[in-house]
Amino acid sequence: MKLAKLVVLVCVAGLLVTGCGRGKKQVGPETRRDGELMQQGTEELAKNHYIVGRLLLNTLITTYPDSPYVPISKLAIADSFYREGTSEALAQAEVEYKDFANFFPTHPLADDALLQVAYINMRQILAPNRDVSAAKKAEKALLAILQRFPNTDLKEEIQERLRQVRNHQAEHHMEVARLQMRRQQLKGARNRLQDVADEYPEYTKRDEALYRLGTVLFELEEPEESAKYLAHLVRQYPDSEYRQRAAEMIEVMGKPVPESQPAEVAAARVQEAPGFFGSILGTVLNLIANPNLHVPRSGILLKPDGSAEDLISTAEQYSRPTTVVTPESGVVTVGPSGPVTPGSQAGARGKQTVTVGGAPDKKPDQKEKDKKDNEKKNEPKP
Repeated sequence: MKLAKLVVLVCVAGLLVTGCGRGKKQVGPETRRDGELMQQGTEELAKNHYIVGRLLLNTLITTYPDSPYVPISKLAIADSFYREGTSEALAQAEVEYKDFANFFPTHPLADDALLQVAYINMRQILAPNRDVSAAKKAEKALLAILQRFPNTDLKEEIQERLRQVRNHQAEHHMEVARLQMRRQQLKGARNRLQDVADEYPEYTKRDEALYRLGTVLFELEEPEESAKYLAHLVRQYPDSEYRQRAAEMIEVMGKPVPESQPAEVAAARVQEAPGFFGSILGTVLNLIANPNLHVPRSGILLKPDGSAEDLISTAEQYSRPTTVVTPESGVVTVGPSGPVTPGSQAGARGKQTVTVGGAPDKKPDQKEKDKKDNEKKNEPKP
């Protein structure tokens, strides 16, 4: 009987010991696998094994939320959806890129992530004779980058992309206006052409828009407005195929034909005539797609011709935190790893400045004032 009780007590003690240790998690260099998970995940993504790579990187993000590899892991996941390229994947990529820019606004690749958002919208742009909502979204996304990062080194690329999407929107209005003119819907055509002439000064076919607007206004018995837009065409586009006809219309209205203005000519962007066969080919292509918008299919980290070693090297480069302590000012400059924290400077790209060691030193005048106030408080009352 005593032996049986002893066995039971030993078993209960064993269960208690193992139960107490079950909930504890060992933490140490040998158990942290964030670097290993990052390497394995990026290797899988480089092989186009997107599902496996995302699972590994998501495991890193959820298991090690404070790891320096978290930002680059989120960016790699976004790239994998972008590279996948389906409608559902592009929608998810847009969400992932926006989350990255919002969670890590001081990261040196935050503006690149927002540019990828614009690329996603540009990839969905249809032919000019179809819906232009994707072009408008792309324009809004590009302007948002310049607003958030006015000193971005991507400014030239963004401005060129803005010209492309605005040119696409102007071409859409021109397609509608041409159709309305053929159907003698002159008032509708006037509104479309006026938008193109006034709102899209860099449109590559603006000379055509000005000529068509002048002829429509002339038919609507608005000679003063007609002559104004035709005069713009004559001054700004001396080499345009529409210039001679515009000058003749101005003479018919009894107005003087203006001379070309060098300053206005330099500011105007004239598209070289594509020729007969080029015009036919462009018309056919515009029926099925927009051949003038070439958007990269590669991600920020994931490149079509990139190896797993290149991807891991890039990830390591952007995951390596750099910390600089300046004792004089009591400021720590933290590298691109972490999100914005209280006291950080969100306006600077690629760095965060955090005040350490309590409040900053007061100015000499403030110190003297505080000293006098303390002396007054300590004076004996009468």
